[in-house]
Formats: sequence, structure tokens, C-alpha cells
Amino acid sequence: MIKLRWFTGLQGVLLGIAIALLWFWQFPADRALDMLSALVSSWHRVQASFVVGDTNWLILLLPTILIGAVLFSFKEVFPTPTWVSRALISALLISLGIRYQLWRFFSTLNLSDPINGFLSSLLFVMEFITFINSVGYLLQTIPSTNRSAEATELSLAVLRGQYRPWVDVLIPTYNEPAEILERTIIGCQAMDYAHKRIYLLDDLRRPAIRQLAADLGCIYVDRPDNRHAKAGNLNHALPLITGELIAVFDADFIPTRDFLTRTVGFFQDRNVALLQTPQNFYNEDPIGANLGLQDILTNEQALFFRHIQPSRDATNSVVCCGTCFVIRRQALDEIGGIPTESITEDFFTSLKLQARGYRIKYLNEGLSAGMAPESIGAYITQRLRWGQGNIQTLFCSLNVFTLPGLSWLQRASHALGILYWFLCFSRIVFLVMPLAYLWFNLAPLRATVDQVLVFFVPYYVCNILVFSWLTAGRRSALWSDVYETILCFPLALTALRTLRHPFGRSFSVTPKGITGHQIQVNWALMSPLVVLLTLSILGLGMRLVNAPWSTGNPDSLIINMVWTGYNLVLLQICMLIAVDVPQRKYPRFQHPIPCEIWVGEGWLPGQMINLSEGGLAAIFPTLPNPLPRSRRIQCRIPSLGLTLEAIVRHQKNLSTGEEQLAIQFADLPLLAKRVLIEFLYTEPGMWRDQQMLEHTTVWALVRSVFHWYSLAVTR
Repeated sequence: MIKLRWFTGLQGVLLGIAIALLWFWQFPADRALDMLSALVSSWHRVQASFVVGDTNWLILLLPTILIGAVLFSFKEVFPTPTWVSRALISALLISLGIRYQLWRFFSTLNLSDPINGFLSSLLFVMEFITFINSVGYLLQTIPSTNRSAEATELSLAVLRGQYRPWVDVLIPTYNEPAEILERTIIGCQAMDYAHKRIYLLDDLRRPAIRQLAADLGCIYVDRPDNRHAKAGNLNHALPLITGELIAVFDADFIPTRDFLTRTVGFFQDRNVALLQTPQNFYNEDPIGANLGLQDILTNEQALFFRHIQPSRDATNSVVCCGTCFVIRRQALDEIGGIPTESITEDFFTSLKLQARGYRIKYLNEGLSAGMAPESIGAYITQRLRWGQGNIQTLFCSLNVFTLPGLSWLQRASHALGILYWFLCFSRIVFLVMPLAYLWFNLAPLRATVDQVLVFFVPYYVCNILVFSWLTAGRRSALWSDVYETILCFPLALTALRTLRHPFGRSFSVTPKGITGHQIQVNWALMSPLVVLLTLSILGLGMRLVNAPWSTGNPDSLIINMVWTGYNLVLLQICMLIAVDVPQRKYPRFQHPIPCEIWVGEGWLPGQMINLSEGGLAAIFPTLPNPLPRSRRIQCRIPSLGLTLEAIVRHQKNLSTGEEQLAIQFADLPLLAKRVLIEFLYTEPGMWRDQQMLEHTTVWALVRSVFHWYSLAVTR
């Protein structure tokens, strides 16, 4: 049927071309020439409007300075963006972008010969696609929904016992280590909600995991095969459960105590099929960790979970994200269970529920936390799976464009999400295109420095000034370029493979629990970056040596040198990201609470600095003698009611005369693990929305270039 529609459409196109040719054939030649001449004349008149007369750089930069000053003042007056202020700033950015695109189209295309014409057209098309994505993003994120007050009101019925349906909590697992699963199970059991059952869905049928489930007191479920990966694992459990609602947590995600009390109340509305909450992370993001900027950069996913998803809620186009969500069993049965058409089963779940008229709501609160990828390789694997799955949906019989029941706003919103995965090609073109000039004297961009200052600089500078403000500190415009650059080459290969063989590659699980103790270089990711950086440096060198400033086209030389310089900064930062630094096995949390150690004569009080499942660091008064390392001592945390066997790993004399001890716990009993995990991971309100300032991240970007953290600092 699909092939027939394609064939019919092709026939229509060919018929239209034939009619057009016939019309032009019979059209009088003199009138055709007049029309062509008028068209060329109009083109030249439009081009003339983009001619820059004044060459004084201060005057040329005056629009940028004035608009920048207005934007800076606007941010000071309205520090917290509202939908009105976002709409005003978005309109300004879109207007500047349209102005820039018109200049690019009418004044900068180089069609002097086929090679220059092809490269120039390719560059313009890639810029235009990126601009369309930016426009869609700006328009999509003008509205934003905050459901916290609604959650508080609806939770009253749950807390009073007026609405308390049974919830089946499903934890699908494939190859995650037992200690990661232990955290998740204990966290799920700690939720303050009596009507719940915990199911551990083991897709590898591991005896040790079966025993773990028995020890912790949850229900163990396995199946004879791994068909349809995670979606198949969840679907296999559906006939075994009877709850009205289903909560799903990936194997590494731990809910807070109030997760169900904050979410279940929404399902009093029978039209609500699914409630999604954001993903937070208790370990360090690999990009920030590898650059030593983990205290400055927010997690890369914060933009989507904390900014885009609340905006999608306004048009009922929220995307289910596969974990940390609650779904109505009846609605799931109506769509035939978790969809298996694509490896991004969560995306298809959203589409099918919305197509049936159900509401998917988004509660933008930190009600759970999981593991961010622990290495840049795991990060890339995760993103490639998401990209592959989203592109796959285009080849399914029912997709975002063909699925009946979706509104045009929903289709546009979801299509924008799919378009994102093709922007890798634009980024590659932006990185490679200056080499055409440096190496082969080609000019894909025909422009003067004066024109760049008038048409490009205002648009670019204004984006940098307001992007962090628009996103409430979740993302910096400059760091967006870094994120796109680190992904562009592997993602482009994945996109091409998927376009050629949409369902050729199977589901790839993100590795978890793989922390190493040594620096690891991801050569597969590093190689194209090194090649491109080398070609860029050599090209710059050749131009500076062989093309003196007094000859040739100095404007092209300046533009391409600045362009290449910016690319070199991006490439170097991404190369540093490709070097993994060791991460701690157990995340540490700052908890300045009292603790004690037994020193022979009695308990010596101290002040804890940080705490983890594996140990703690604390400051004590001067000890009588250095404590013997690797020998067991008693450590007590009175506020938690714990007395634990421990080992002193490190002792440091402080300038204050006190001692700082690094203490490792030994042979934690299950009860102690429960107490620690519940204290460390499940307290309500502990996973807050992080923010960053634009000027701080700009300095961080500059510092990354000169401070090679992975080589200078190890743990």
C-alpha cells in the first residue's frame, strides 16, 4: 500500500513537470526573456540592499552593542523568564535570524563554478536547517507548564487514603551489577505508599539476581528469551501484575520517598494515561568530569528534562522517557502494551497514547535519580541508541506523520525532536567547510568582514547573551556547540546506517557500573577529531606562510581564520572529553553531621565532611597517635543509629591541628545498607534543578582549552 502511494505520487510529480514544460514550450520566447530579465533585475535590487557602505568597525558594531545592551538590561529587569518575556526575546532572535538568512541567500552564495556552487549551496542549506530547528525550539519553549501546585493539591487525596490504587513497580534489568540493583530495590521499597508491589524483571536469568530479590523481599521475574529487549521484558510482566497503575524505574534509578504520593494523585483524572518526571543523576556527567568542570556545568540532559519537557506539556506532546514514570494499566492495554516497533519504545508509547486522546502530563520535580553514563563511550552509546530509535520511527507504518489522532502541534513538536538527530550533518559541514578555503582556495562563503559584522555578529552575540537566560540556566549556547561537536561524527554514521537499514542494529544497553581506576582514551571518538584538528592547523599554517596579507582576498582570509580558530577550540575541548578520568565507585554526598570513632579510651567525636555507601570523610581533633591503616576500627553515626566496622584509608594533618580521616566501611550488613541508601538517595527534595551562569561557562570553556584536566589531575 505504501509503495502504491509513493508510485502514485511520483506519477503526479512527473505529470506536473510535463505540463510545465509544455506550457513553457508554447510560451512566447520574448515574454519568457522579459520575465527572466525582470527576475534577475529584482534579484540584483535585493542584493543591493545588503551592501555595507560604511567601513568604520565601531559603526558596524553599533547595532550589536545596542541590542546587546538592551538584552542585558532586559535580563536584569526580568531575571526569571515568563512566557511573555520569552516570547519577546524569541521574536527578536527569530527576526535577527531571518535577517541573517536573507543576507546569506541573496548576497553570499558563490555560484561562479560548479564546485564552489555545490559547497556554497550545501553550507547554506545546512545553516538553514539549523535555523529552522532553532525557530522551532524557540517557539516550542515559549509556554511552560508547572504542575507542582497541582501535584500538592492532588496528593491530598492520596495522603488521606481517599485515592490509593495499587501500583506495580517494575524494575527491568539486563546486565547491571547487583549493587546497583540493590540501591534501586531498596529505594523503591522505601517509597511512602502502602499499596505497592516491587517486581525485578531480570532479562539475563541470573541466579545471583534471583537471590538478591529473595534477600530484599521483592518479586523476581524472568523469561525464556530476550525478544524485543526492554519493551519485551516489560510486556512479559504485564499478565503477571494486577495493579491499576504501573511505575517503571530503570535498574539504576532510585525514587525518593514521596515519588508515588506526588504522582499517583494525577490519575484521579481518567483522561491522564501517563505522568513523566525528569531524570536526575547522582554521579558525575562524563563531559563535566573529564574536563574537571563537574561543579560548573549542569548535566547535558538538563535542557531537555527541565526546560523542553515542561514546554511540551502545554501542547500535550510530552515524551515518555522510559524510566521514572507512572502509567495507567488500562491505557497501556488499549495500545497493545509497550510498543516494539522501534528500540525507542518509550517514544512510541507517547505517540500511541496521545493519538488515542489521552493526556500525558509532566511533573518537573526531582523525584528520582539514576546513573549518568560513567564514561564518554557509554555516553555516546546511549545517545546513538536514542538517535537510531528516533530515526527508525520514520520507517514504521504508523509514525509521527501518519498516525491518526495527533494534532498538528503534536506532530510538529515530535518532528522537531526527530530533526535534532540530523543536525550532526550540519555540525560536520561547519567543521569541515573552512578547509575548502585553507587547502583548495575555494570560497563557499562570499562575504566581507564588514558584512559579517553587520549581519552575522548581532544574531550570534544575542544568542549567546540570552540562551542561558531563556533556559533558566540549564544550558549555555557555547556549550551546546561542544555537545553537538562531540556527537557529530558517530551520530552521522549511525544516522546513515539507520537510513540505509532502519532495523539492522539491535538494542544496545548503556553500560553501568564500569568505573575504572586509570585514564582511558576513547580512540574511536578521538580519531576524526585529531584528523580534523591537524588539517585545520596545517591549513592555517599554509595560508599564513604562502598568502601574505597584502595579496589575495584579505576578507576571506580573516573570516576563515576566525572560523577555523573557533573550530579548533571546539575540537580541542572534545578531544579532552574523549579522555576518561576515573570516577568513584560510590557517589559522595555532603553531609556535615556528627560521627564518632573508637580510639581505645572511648568514643572520639568528629564532624563528617561527606558520606557514601562505601565510607566517609570526617574531621577529628588531634589524635594521640596515627591510626594504623588497614586495621579495623569502630565508626558510629549517631543520627542514623549505625555502628560500623571500618578501615582507615588515609589520615591527613590539617593546618588547624585537626586530623582528616578517610574511612572505608567493611562488610556492611543488609540493615546498615538499607539505612545508608535510604538516607543518601531517598530524602524528598534532595535532587534540585541545577543552574549555571553564562559568564561562568564562558570562562569554563576558555579554561578547558588551557587546563588539560585529565592529564593534570587523577584520583
